[in-house]
Amino acid sequence: MPIMLNFLFHSHFEKEAAAMKRRFPAFSDALESFKRLAEVQFALENPKQVMAPGKLHRVSTVGIYSLWKIELAIKGVKSNQSPRIWFAIQGTNLAFLCAKSHIDNYNNNETDSFATSLITDLF
Repeated sequence: MPIMLNFLFHSHFEKEAAAMKRRFPAFSDALESFKRLAEVQFALENPKQVMAPGKLHRVSTVGIYSLWKIELAIKGVKSNQSPRIWFAIQGTNLAFLCAKSHIDNYNNNETDSFATSLITDLF
């Protein structure tokens, strides 16, 4: 039996995700789809690349965790308008940290730093 990922949600992510759900009605479905793909991509035993390298980016690796960002594919939304999700992986734990959209005109470096600061709340 394969070891499954434990999905954790930072309270900051939950607030941003609620706003994304209002803006993008299919956000929840897209997040569930991502979680299924993550089970394969980040499997401890026999991981397989199922997400395109142009959509999934490793932001940093610090000690026992790695910080990632994904362009969340949402049906009917153009790629450049899709929300970005920051998450961290430590062993079998995948923690959702931030959700941003280019519509919000966010600063990528600031969001990377902020997501990194949120990791210690969960790991």
